Amino acid sequence: MNIFTRKSCVKIFLSVIAAAAVFCPHVPVLSAQDAKQDAAQNDASAPNAVTLKRPDRKMGLIASLVVQLLAKEHFTKRQMDAAFSGEVFDEYLRVMDPTRIFFLQEDVDMFAKSKDELARKAAAGDVQIAFDIFNARSLRLAEYRDFARDFLSKPIKYDPDETYHIDREDAPWPKNVEEQHAIWAKRIKNELIVARMSDKAAEEEAKEAAAEKEKAKAEAKDGEVKEEKEEEAPAPAIPLLSPEKRVQKRVDQLLTTVEGMDPIDVLEGYLTSFANVCDPHSTYMSPATGEDFDIHISLNLSGIGAVLSSEDGYTKVVEVVPNGPADKEGTLRENDRIIAVTQEGGEPVDVMDMPLSKVVTLIRGKEGSRVTLTILPARKGAQAAPEKVTITRGNVPMNESHAQSRIIEAKTEDGQTKKIGVIDLPSFYIDFAAVRRGDEDYNSSGHDVLKILNEFADQKIDGLIVDLRANGGGSLTEAVDLSGFFIPEGPIVQVKDKASTSVLRDNDRGQIAYSGPMLVLVNRYSASATEIFSAALKDYHRAVVVGDPHTHGKGSVQVVTDLNNYMLYIASERFDAGQLKLTNAKFYRINGESTQIKGVEADIPLPGFSETEETGERALRHALPYDTIRPARYSVYDGKYAVTPGLISELKAKSEARVAEDPIFKALMADIALYEEIRKNKDVALDFDKRWAEYEREKAIQKEQDKIYKADRNSSSSRKNKKDDGPDPYLDESVNIMLDMIQAFDN
Repeated sequence: MNIFTRKSCVKIFLSVIAAAAVFCPHVPVLSAQDAKQDAAQNDASAPNAVTLKRPDRKMGLIASLVVQLLAKEHFTKRQMDAAFSGEVFDEYLRVMDPTRIFFLQEDVDMFAKSKDELARKAAAGDVQIAFDIFNARSLRLAEYRDFARDFLSKPIKYDPDETYHIDREDAPWPKNVEEQHAIWAKRIKNELIVARMSDKAAEEEAKEAAAEKEKAKAEAKDGEVKEEKEEEAPAPAIPLLSPEKRVQKRVDQLLTTVEGMDPIDVLEGYLTSFANVCDPHSTYMSPATGEDFDIHISLNLSGIGAVLSSEDGYTKVVEVVPNGPADKEGTLRENDRIIAVTQEGGEPVDVMDMPLSKVVTLIRGKEGSRVTLTILPARKGAQAAPEKVTITRGNVPMNESHAQSRIIEAKTEDGQTKKIGVIDLPSFYIDFAAVRRGDEDYNSSGHDVLKILNEFADQKIDGLIVDLRANGGGSLTEAVDLSGFFIPEGPIVQVKDKASTSVLRDNDRGQIAYSGPMLVLVNRYSASATEIFSAALKDYHRAVVVGDPHTHGKGSVQVVTDLNNYMLYIASERFDAGQLKLTNAKFYRINGESTQIKGVEADIPLPGFSETEETGERALRHALPYDTIRPARYSVYDGKYAVTPGLISELKAKSEARVAEDPIFKALMADIALYEEIRKNKDVALDFDKRWAEYEREKAIQKEQDKIYKADRNSSSSRKNKKDDGPDPYLDESVNIMLDMIQAFDN
């Protein structure tokens, strides 16, 4: 969960001023390497001329402030020593060259001479090393551009037995230029094959679509044929460049993008490396990035509704925002990699190795306009052929994520019809602006859920399912309030900062909004406030938790501090210095366990991709560890519908037996096995025929799985009550578990 604040903290303020008196930033001087690069830049005939980036005095002041804040105010209180500096060095090199193809080992050895001094120098305002590394990388990019031009201008020989290892995050740095060029050659061959596969896949899809259309026309009635003819004609296709020209254009664009970066962008990457070594949710934001951040947390931007990150040169989808444009379109999924962005009526822009901020700018746009993303689907692994998904941009305001409800009628084993109330809660939201205005009827998840529970009471439901899948969290107070709807009273969550531990409680003096059988449905994308709610109901024995084996595992709290005001006291001038988001506290369950890393474990786990995909907090570098503190004082719920260990064992056994025989879960488990096989393969053949054969094999298997999904779509009575047309085996099984629970309580 992120708790954002813009208020200056007096304790932080004074400690930073004191630190600044010791570490006086200086104006960096031109290094010997910069002098060498200057000579190349000023020589018009130099083939690898690049534009040098240099820090100024203000950047030194920002660096000094950020390092001191991290040292004094971050939850971990890391010592800014040689060991910390070494971690920063490794992290920054990873940012600069994530696939380890541009720097040689000798480059790394040269930079490493200063690695133990990074924290001390940054605290004193010296960030020259960051710019030395950045400028050296720019020179290597220019060499790569020239190599690609030469390589692509000649006939390319493909060896059927040659492979390319696509996961080079931990690969050794090239020992020399010859080894580096061999890697570059394989990389370019791979990109050419991917481009050719994309073209062929598009041709095959067009043929299949045309065949399906002709078949539909032949089978349709006359009126339906007429309606088909009146459909809007598709936009004319944009002629594609040859694969060779597209690859060269991408390589050229990569250098152009880097050349167009401002010095403050270099500083942002460097200081974020400092912050990320403390934990992955801390970051330094330049003024431009801070503005984007403010837009994001306002939950009202024109875009596609997806959270993105940069990983190994790719733009990766971290989360698809519930009810946003991408979610409504339905194709884009978590862990998909975006490799190109096409504006409506424009040409594709390759975004591999492009800074994330630039990619976000391309994806955003006017509400109602369309953007096409070329993606490598995560579930199809290294062999995936690129696919295109067109999304109509739209606002993603808070009210798009309001709680929704419905009632599912289903029969128990003895034939009794039961009403199961389902609440779909995409986030723990609250309209803070309305609260500040004093509006009594402000929007909040608590208000909406309470209204739904009252409606359910009127309709006399027999059981309640709270669906929190993909609920990334939100307001801490809302999570506490909602937890209180289902227990008499008591502590809900513990919050520990550097100095003390506080307990947030439900103090409604025994009032319960719903006291019947209850189940909470989660998955690996249920995070933060969702984990607080789920853990509280689990610890009180109030509900059964069902879904992925564990939730996301984010148990930390962040604050955002504007750095601008500090500058008036540190440098006797005020300028836009950006913002620092840092972790200052952790969440703990009332039983003393942290939700960090482990998340909340399901009482009844269902088969899913969570154990095969590298997702969740545990997959992040420098994640804070799991730990425990003293439990809070609380009494478990002892009402009629308390969830005991014996009941969970009984429900789990029945669920496992059903899942083992369910056609959809069987298909899903086959899908998981295939995905696991695909994911483990990090080597791809540099031969088009082999790659295409593997792609078709995986596509055929996927089609078979889809047939099973479609065939079984209407076989469940509970599924017929769904608002959408697709199968939802997790909700269906949750309904079955609830029926078992109701029957157990009745007996």
